[in-house]
Amino acid sequence: MDKDLLRKHLALCLEEDLGKNLFEKKNWELDITTKNCNSRNKGSAYFISRESMVICGLYLVPLILEAFGVEEIEFKPKANDGDSISQNQIFGELGGPENQILIVERCVLNFLQRLSGIATTARRYVKIIDKFGVGLLDTRKTNPGLRLLEKYASACGGSFNHRIGLFDRILIKDNHLAAVGATQGKKLENFLVSVVKKKEPEVIVEVEIDEISQLNPAINSGVDAILLDNFTPENINQVMQEVKEKVVVEASGGINEANISIYAKSQPHFISTGAPVHSSRWVDIGLDWI
Repeated sequence: MDKDLLRKHLALCLEEDLGKNLFEKKNWELDITTKNCNSRNKGSAYFISRESMVICGLYLVPLILEAFGVEEIEFKPKANDGDSISQNQIFGELGGPENQILIVERCVLNFLQRLSGIATTARRYVKIIDKFGVGLLDTRKTNPGLRLLEKYASACGGSFNHRIGLFDRILIKDNHLAAVGATQGKKLENFLVSVVKKKEPEVIVEVEIDEISQLNPAINSGVDAILLDNFTPENINQVMQEVKEKVVVEASGGINEANISIYAKSQPHFISTGAPVHSSRWVDIGLDWI
């Protein structure tokens, strides 16, 4: 996890909550509600789950405390990211000046609730398809600026991370093939061969196909993986019969919690879906004073 990138994002979170006068006053003086309530005591508060979940975001809490300049707060986690926790379970504690705890409360809860929601949803998907020997992949359908955290949450739920950005894997999509006029037959095969030959040794090359006729040219080109875009479960099964472990197969397109088991029965190596990120809900977490 790139901590420098996270710190840049958290700097925006700080300004979002405390305004632009960050260098004129101490941070807790900028929280005008807490300031006027004259809260100066020391205390402790615990994080508690209001429902069962996969917890995610504890890794981020010390970075949030650092970003908000509340150095006197001590964070004591009582669980690890990726743990399944039950309803009403205490999984962490903040201790220190009450006015500082009140400053960071909302930001910390927002991240924990959002990321735990993704991890919890991803875990449900994984449990559905695991019995078929199929792995779950996430996608780049993430909130701009939050991809690292949302992919981290997916992984905490048991998903495998697909490419992070445009820099770490070659994924030739249908628009790439259309742009160079290489969508079928030998023209498609030769184009893919040219990409495979130029790539760096450690870089994976994957191609997206949207019809069966593109399968053999893709296999013959030597690509590492093939993405089946919007294939029916029946067509995925046909592909798996032809592939015979020559290449890794990923199925994607319109797959959600309601239909993922149908696709998993066709046993592609992986199923990718952005649903655990874009369709998960925030889970219910509280921060209660001890």
